Amino acid sequence: MTPQQLWPVLDDNGLHKVPLRFYWLLLLLLRPYICWVLVLTLPQAQRDMLALFYPRQADFILACAVAAPLLLLIAALSQRKPKGYAGWRHIWRFGRGLMLFVAVPDLLLTILHLPSQVMLDAPWRILSPVLIMVGCLWLLRSRTLKAVFAEWPEADRSKSKS
Repeated sequence: MTPQQLWPVLDDNGLHKVPLRFYWLLLLLLRPYICWVLVLTLPQAQRDMLALFYPRQADFILACAVAAPLLLLIAALSQRKPKGYAGWRHIWRFGRGLMLFVAVPDLLLTILHLPSQVMLDAPWRILSPVLIMVGCLWLLRSRTLKAVFAEWPEADRSKSKS
């Protein structure tokens, strides 16, 4: 029996597959950068869309600063392959803690910046703190995610010897 049949959540390299929820949480935590890219692609007349999510410029800059460590995690994720640069392994191993390190302040800032009448004016703004809270709980409790961050692909030694 092959390892794929025993444990079907392994990828082609024999590592645990990164769960789809990980990517969704990463997108949620990187929302300031995603908004920034979206605003940059809009015509000049519609560039004030960023003010819908971040009314003050300082809020946007703070949100980008809080989410910045996740850019390192994305770079490490891109190197999580047999021919990837092994130096990123050290950042990948701390990826779960790094995501928590970003998610908790993001949750606090998101809650602090909610308008006082949020349920009347913009109830959709409650969604992101709820999703971040669920994401934090998942980061703390997921056994699969622990296994994903503990693994790093080894270089194929048989090909390098020949």
